[in-house]
Amino acid sequence: MRGVAPRVLVLFAREPRSEALDKGLDVVSGGRLFAAFARGWIDAAGNCGARVVVATPSGDRAAWRRSLPGARFETIEQRGDSLGSRLVDAARQAAAASGSGCVVLVGGDVAPSTQSLAAAFELREHAADAVIAPAPDGGVSLVSLTEEDLDLLGRFLPRGADVFSRLTKALLLRRRRTAIVEPAGDVDGRRELGRLLRTTTFPAPELEALARAVLAADRWSPGLFASLPATASHVGPQVSRGPPPAA
Repeated sequence: MRGVAPRVLVLFAREPRSEALDKGLDVVSGGRLFAAFARGWIDAAGNCGARVVVATPSGDRAAWRRSLPGARFETIEQRGDSLGSRLVDAARQAAAASGSGCVVLVGGDVAPSTQSLAAAFELREHAADAVIAPAPDGGVSLVSLTEEDLDLLGRFLPRGADVFSRLTKALLLRRRRTAIVEPAGDVDGRRELGRLLRTTTFPAPELEALARAVLAADRWSPGLFASLPATASHVGPQVSRGPPPAA
């Protein structure tokens, strides 16, 4: 009997504290929030029978292990000189490792959703050539494409407001069957985090409490830079749009 093709979730992000710094959030409370986002996606992937690969700058890999002790995930290095090139490379690395499996990419600043992830895998495996979750700002927060269409990720721009529309038009021109799953909110800063709290039902009350703690914290708290690990001193790639938003 033919085996089930492997599923892979690629979490595209800086390590949590650097992600918070990139977004202008308090590095301590923001780091805890993004670590909780990552753990939520890892749990969601486990529920879907998928392995997790974190695509991150090489200097962030050790910090990821410190942020998520005991969590099961792999890391690969983000490679490329633009957001688009890094997304393409990460997707291709994951696709090569999974053989004929289904790869879903999500940004590290996106609130976890088991429902959206499960829908993405099911749709890609049985009904669609592409699955996309739009972000409220016109970007994309979750995406899954066939290997032949991974080049389209190269068009992604940091905080691009037309990423979703351009991607769907490109897929239409290629006559791909495209499915849209529930929009997912991403956190590009305090304003977007406030909107997320107003419009999202968090899967766990602890996650909502962490989000509110970020808004309650001073934007630039005393000792901010002293608390950063050495590897976070350089902001590095702006990957706020997951696959788009990512960081």
